[in-house]
Amino acid sequence: MPETIVEVSQYKGQKSLVINCTQLGDSFTPQYKTAKQKRAVLDEWCDFLRSEQEAFDELNFCTKMPQELFDAVCYQRNLKSLHIKWGSYECLDALANLSSLKSLFVGPGASVKSIAPIATLTGLESLAVENFQKISDYSALSNLQNLKSLEISGDGLSPKFIHIESLEFLRQIPGLSSLVILVARLKSKDYSPILSLKSLTHLSLPPQHALFGLFDELSALPNLKTGLLKERAEIYKKR
Repeated sequence: MPETIVEVSQYKGQKSLVINCTQLGDSFTPQYKTAKQKRAVLDEWCDFLRSEQEAFDELNFCTKMPQELFDAVCYQRNLKSLHIKWGSYECLDALANLSSLKSLFVGPGASVKSIAPIATLTGLESLAVENFQKISDYSALSNLQNLKSLEISGDGLSPKFIHIESLEFLRQIPGLSSLVILVARLKSKDYSPILSLKSLTHLSLPPQHALFGLFDELSALPNLKTGLLKERAEIYKKR
């Protein structure tokens, strides 16, 4: 894991970092006592990310990400990996700037209004999105022809289920080797598009009744080795 820092002043030229510059003043960062101090740290990072546009290859954010920080991060044109644990972002439009991105994790984004910007990142090889409560149509992801790993899930802690209209778009991503769909309800109730993914080595799906009739075919996919279908087969049996 890359080094974790809070302030721009701690940056020493690393290409990979964990930046935790929000939610300050807790037991780990008690020195930040006032709203003004906390705001200054965030503003300094936003300014730095916008001005030093070739600073980073990999960034991880493990504290809450506001929209302004999200937009600033997307000035980092050399980014190959971006991991956002969670945040209050609604608009992902700035992602379209990250044409070098290979790996993207966008944690609980209940306010996200559109995934169209993600679909422009045609170089993506790994994508995970969590708890996109306002999204049910994921067909735009069919544009991501280089994807090897895809995870679409709700919030497993609450739990809060997401809804997915259809999995037909998966037929357009035949190179997938890992697929995870959890804490989700499939409106079409048709899991058969997954059968076209002959390269899958890892597969985890929600144990829903609509899936039970396909279990044998899915678990027999030629390269499947890991995931809930292999490791927890009992949860897919008719009760």
